[in-house]
Amino acid sequence: MSGLPKKRCSKANDDSNPAEETVKGGACRKNRLRSLSDREGFSLKHLALEERRKRLVESLGLKKDEYAALLAENTAEAKAKAEKIIKKAAFELKYGYVYGGHVKNEILGMLTVYNLGRSFSVRARRKIRFDPTDDKLYLNTYQYLRRDSLKKAKVFVYIHGGGWIGGWPESREAFTTRVASAGFFVVSVYYGEAPKNSHPKMIENIYKALGYVRDHADEWNVDVGSVFVGGESAGAHLAAMAGCISSNPEYKMHFNLDPRAKDIPIAGLVLNCGVYDMEKALLTGFRNCGIYTQAYCGGVKVGETSEEMRREISPIYWLTPSFPPSFVISAENDKLAVLSFDLVGRLYELGVYTEHYHGEGALAVHAFAVTQCLKISREAMDGVRKFLYAFTDIPPDGLKRLRKEFDIGNRNNE
Repeated sequence: MSGLPKKRCSKANDDSNPAEETVKGGACRKNRLRSLSDREGFSLKHLALEERRKRLVESLGLKKDEYAALLAENTAEAKAKAEKIIKKAAFELKYGYVYGGHVKNEILGMLTVYNLGRSFSVRARRKIRFDPTDDKLYLNTYQYLRRDSLKKAKVFVYIHGGGWIGGWPESREAFTTRVASAGFFVVSVYYGEAPKNSHPKMIENIYKALGYVRDHADEWNVDVGSVFVGGESAGAHLAAMAGCISSNPEYKMHFNLDPRAKDIPIAGLVLNCGVYDMEKALLTGFRNCGIYTQAYCGGVKVGETSEEMRREISPIYWLTPSFPPSFVISAENDKLAVLSFDLVGRLYELGVYTEHYHGEGALAVHAFAVTQCLKISREAMDGVRKFLYAFTDIPPDGLKRLRKEFDIGNRNNE
């Protein structure tokens, strides 16, 4: 969490009651998490990450002018039919190879590190079908076992990552159960895979899931007056899109959203190592980024889509001062980290309440916070839950429980 200006923290607490001030004020203290100490530190780190990305581009021989010319050439609309067939065959071949490896990694991860550190003090319901037109789409719910049944719980919607071509809610349960054990009703959504569910189907499927939650709000005794949304990697990209939809009317008009859910406000976002600029992501050196983004675009390379399309799939172009409060996570050894710094820097400029946790060290890899077996991932989760508390009326005694679980509260507040 990079150092927020003191005036931003004060402003966030002006209308709070004393209990909430304790939580909100604490969420802004620099000793809350191991983090960048101030705005100058953030800027220096941002510059270093951007320089790393530029060196990679230069090493590949993609100078700025050459890339611009290549992009212009690739977006030419006139293509021979034979060339289209060849490109489609090449995509399907590479996609099949990457998808197979991805499924293997997901299964291995679910059986090993992904779910380590999960909470067992929650009740889970899995494979709830939310779309009668597609029985492959489903959601899981998680709630604290000792939840106050007379009080409506706040909803936290989680969107898993997986390069838009894979991933499951079941392999993200270390993260989602930890949020649920803090008192939130967690809805983890399986929204389909690309290229079958290419843009904009994924975000529209997520809003169908939100509509289902709204229909069952009384049954589950949850508050859908506003919801929190979070995700990692591709899921963070979709969560940021939802944030833009909720705060930018012009962007909202681009999508055919479920009428039950299209106007639900988003109370806050948790964005873990996401993609916020599709074109720039391709120049980071992130493994298989080209095939991931091509699948998201329905088998078409990002550079071959229209300029309007490239902007629409990149949330960073649609940020406004009304963007939801955000907790952003990045990682030192993640080649996509520069995109999170770009996002945080822009949110600072717009005056959006933003907290930033930048994981450092050898284990600070892409989406490290998914698992809860690492010290830095537990620190990040500690920050996530304090951030969520700051924007709800959940009593601060929940802080005592999470400090006891992780045994890091005292060390962070010395």
